[in-house]
Formats: sequence, structure tokens, C-alpha cells
Amino acid sequence: MTSPLRFSAFEVFLAAAAVTGLGAVGALAVQVDGTALLSDAFATPASTMLTIDLLVLGVSVVVWTVVEARRLGLRRPWVWAALAIPLPGAFVVPLFLLVRERRLRGGHELSAVCEQPFRSPQTPT
Repeated sequence: MTSPLRFSAFEVFLAAAAVTGLGAVGALAVQVDGTALLSDAFATPASTMLTIDLLVLGVSVVVWTVVEARRLGLRRPWVWAALAIPLPGAFVVPLFLLVRERRLRGGHELSAVCEQPFRSPQTPT
């Protein structure tokens, strides 16, 4: 019998990605001049393209995260959208994917905010 505390290789990767994202982006964020950030983001056509691409991607991922959290029966799915504001996406997205993977696999200790059992779309009601 396997313990629910065991992590798959994919889950270890997601945890490492979340920690790396928080550390790397967080370390760089403290060096950024907040007043120049917006002007720098749109300073050149290349930076404008990347900024708009990341904004559209970020909004899409946040919407998907809230919808997916609701589908999986996680309580307070809007928390993931709120976390995306002050925290780096390089941390929040892998963290959500880790919680999602644990939820799908049945290891609920990381998704303790679950309020109802998960039913896949294939499971008859």
C-alpha cells in the first residue's frame, strides 16, 4: 500500500519549479524599479510584444485555474486568482498544478481545502 505522502516524479518536478520560480523571480523583483516597470515593458516593439503575450497568457491561465479548481471541488477557487497578483506566476502556476495533480491522484494532504469528493467527467453520478 502506497502512502498518500509519496510524490511522483512529476510532482517533485512541479514542486521544484514552484520553488525555483519563487526564488528566481522574487530575487529579481526586489531589484526592479516599480515606476519604470511599465515604461520598460512597452519601450520597444519586442518588449511590447512579450508584455502583451504574457498578459494574455496570464489572464487565460488565471481563468482556467479558477474554473479547474471549481471543477475539482477545491474550496475558494478565487484564491488562486488573488495569489496571481502579488506572487510570481512562475510560482503560482506550478503550485496549482501540483495541488491539482495531488487532487487527481487522490493525495489530498496538499489540497486540504477540498470540500467535496472529485468526480471525473466519466464517473456516472
